This record gives sequence, structure tokens and C-alpha cells, in this order.
Amino acid sequence: MQSIAALEARASKLSKRGDMQAAVQVCKDILAIDANHLSSLRFLADLALQSADFAAAVGYLAALRAISPGDLQVVTQFGQALYRLGELEQAIAAYTDYWRINPGSAMIYLTLGCLYAELGNTDKAAQVFSLGEAADPKLLSWWKKPDINPGVAHMSRVAWQTLCRHHTELHLRTVDALGDSQDLTRIRDAIWPLLDARPINYEYPKKRPQVFSIRFASSPTFFDASMFSGREQLEREYHVIREEILAGLNLATDGRPYLGDSHQLEGPQWEPLVNRMDWASVHLYRGGAANQKVIDKFPATARALAQLPLATINGGPSEVFISVLAPRTRIPEHFGVSSATLTAHLPIEIPQGCGLKVHRETRSPERGKLMVFDDTWEHSAWNNSARPRVVLIFEVWHPELSELEKSAVVRTFEAREHWLKQRTVD
Repeated sequence: MQSIAALEARASKLSKRGDMQAAVQVCKDILAIDANHLSSLRFLADLALQSADFAAAVGYLAALRAISPGDLQVVTQFGQALYRLGELEQAIAAYTDYWRINPGSAMIYLTLGCLYAELGNTDKAAQVFSLGEAADPKLLSWWKKPDINPGVAHMSRVAWQTLCRHHTELHLRTVDALGDSQDLTRIRDAIWPLLDARPINYEYPKKRPQVFSIRFASSPTFFDASMFSGREQLEREYHVIREEILAGLNLATDGRPYLGDSHQLEGPQWEPLVNRMDWASVHLYRGGAANQKVIDKFPATARALAQLPLATINGGPSEVFISVLAPRTRIPEHFGVSSATLTAHLPIEIPQGCGLKVHRETRSPERGKLMVFDDTWEHSAWNNSARPRVVLIFEVWHPELSELEKSAVVRTFEAREHWLKQRTVD
């Protein structure tokens, strides 16, 4: 019997000469002696894939996986062979193993999502595509690039369309579950601009809600603060609130940069503010969750806010925070999140040289005077002084919304949030 070394040399010589049939036989002879011979298994697997003998490829690749479970090339080839055999569920299992080894690969999310879509499991496909977008925000827009590989472009477009359909259907189901009411037509017709299967037509070029867009009969930039209940008490107690906030404000222990790594604002103009305390915040509430440690420092502020029509989510105010803008700092033009809410500013410490521009209208904040505006219009703010600007910021409901409409808005946001939290790949 020839030694494995001699058989290896013979197989190499036959392969270089182009006598693949003889080389295959020699590799099989080697495997009869050593079933875990890596180079023979790899040679036979590659040859089987090239000749579209996917059943044989699966056998060789399965043996390779048992020997080298962390070899990503083998896992990929194994998934490809299973897919070509029509074994979609087994291919999903193989690619899921790839994801466990390398969860940072954007392509694995596209691959797995498309497999789930092909199986008809659109919700799972949407989950995987959505997690892929979280791993690489550009994943859903690859199909728009003219120089992208056509196969990858197709997968990216499938991901985009799947998520748009999923989120639109989720929104419509959520609103319809509240009853077949004409009073909810405006909310049902609301658009999620980032991912919506319906046409997105903004009424005004400079009014672009980034996440949730409702059309109202009128769209002013600034609102008369006197139309909001609780405003009088807030302004009446302003001096107590101001003193309380300035005394209790501690950026070192409670503050954080308003913009972190996950911010969605595009452009180099934002780089000076990301992960920096030049634009800092101390949150009392975020996403409905109370920061009780901070709230306890500002009891008068909390009591006054409780009288206002604060926008809510998950049972609590959607966002309430103390904003501190460093000297000679500017917040560039940008658009807000949702037209269901308005942004309210209660100026606490306003040096000369501070301003706020909403679309074409510029205003100078006044101490103790509530200022309410629609932040889905393009807006910017600045502090050109040598001292920090301090403002109490919170969200109130748009005054045109009925209680039923507010409930529908809360439900659709919570439905999406719940879906996002329960996403899984495996």
C-alpha cells in the first residue's frame, strides 16, 4: 500500500496535468486511509461545487465542518451547496452557524433574510434584515449604488422592500385594531419615512419628519404657548424651577453627550458634537423611562411638568431633559422625529448671543417664557456667548390631535418598539 505522502504527491501531479478524474480517485484512496484528510476533502469539495454536484459537495463539506467548525469558507460553501440542492431550512441552519462565528458580517444578514423570504417567512426575514441594518446602516441602500454586484444589489433591494412592507403592515394593523373609525384616518395615513411601502410626499421641502409624518390642516413653525394647558403654572413657578435646576444641575455625574455613536444625523457638520459635552443633556425621561435619580433632584420642575400635555410613550413622558449648549457652539440645521409632537423650550440660563431658527423665523429665547415649535421644520440653534446656555426641553402633543389619535400614535410606536426588541437571527 502506498503511503499518504506518496498519494498526495501523485494527486498533485495529476491535478496539475489536468487529469481531474484520476486525481479524484487518488483523493478518494487517501480518504479510505484517513477520512479526515483536509486537503483531499477540500479538493473534492471544490471540484464538486465547480461541477454542480451539490450532493457530493455537501458530503465533503459536512466532513470538513466536523474537522474545522470555525472555518468560515467551509460554512459558506456548505450553505451554498444546501441552497442549490433546495434544502433551504438546512441552508439557513448553516448560515446561522456562520452568523454565530462572524455576527459583524453584513452579507450574512442579507443571505439569511433572503432565505427566510424565499421560504415565505416574511416576519423572520424582516427581523434579520432589520438586525442587518443595525450592524451596517448602509445595507438597505446598497441596491442604489451603480457599481454594486448585481446579486448583492438584488438582495439589498429585497431587504429594503421586505422591511418597508412589514413596517407599513404593522402600522396599519395596529391602527385598525383600535376600530374602524374615520376619526383615525389621519393616523392611518401617517407615513414612516425611513421605511414605508407607500409614497412619501412632503408638503414642504423644509418640513421633513424623520420617523413619523402626519399631515395637519396647517403647519406653523412656532405655536402660541398660551394654547397649552399648564403653561401659566410653569411660567408662574419659573423662578423656583430655574433656581432648582441651576442648583441641582451636575453634568459630571448626570450628564451625557446628546449625540452618541448611534445618532442618525448625516454630514461632517455633526462630528464636533458627537460624543462631546459641547451639547450635553441631563434626562429626566427618555422613551417613557424615568431617570428617578435625576427627577428626585428637581421636584418643583416635575410637579409643573405634570400639568402639561406631555407626549407619552410606554406609560411615561417621551422625552424631558435639561439641555446645556457650551459657549460658541452651534447645533446645525436638522429635522425632528415626529410631527405628532411639538418641542417646548423653557429657557433657564440664556446669555446674550443665543438664538433659535425654525425654517425662516428666528427667535431669541427669553427667560421664563415658554417657546413651542414644530421641530420637523428645518431648525438650528446657537450660543455665541462666553457662557453656557441652559434650557429645559420637553415634548407636547400637537394640539390638533384628538385623544383617540394620540392613543393610536402611542400604540403604533409601541408596536414597532416591541417588534424591534423581540428580533432574533437564530
